[in-house]
Amino acid sequence: MKRLLAGMFTIVATTAFTAAAFAAGSCSGKVTAIDGEKVSVTVDNNLPAWVKKGESVQAMGGAPKIVDVKGNVVVLRFGKAKAAKIKTGSTMTIGEAAGDELQGC
Repeated sequence: MKRLLAGMFTIVATTAFTAAAFAAGSCSGKVTAIDGEKVSVTVDNNLPAWVKKGESVQAMGGAPKIVDVKGNVVVLRFGKAKAAKIKTGSTMTIGEAAGDELQGC
């Protein structure tokens, strides 16, 4: 019984912390263009202060880099495989990178 309660508490706490952290530093918009590895996203509202050229962010389960920012359009560079899965017109949420994403070898 203790194990079950501890497991449930862990799930609830993780979900709450993730939701709070993600909501505090995220923005969303529509994918407007895809050019190879570069994906352009038009953000609905004003861009947060952390959205800057050269920064890594969290989007689509990965850690793309911001290539360019013009007005409310953010251009992200994904890997080829990830960019191939993204469709124009889909909604994308961009979150502030926590700095502990896996970067590969």
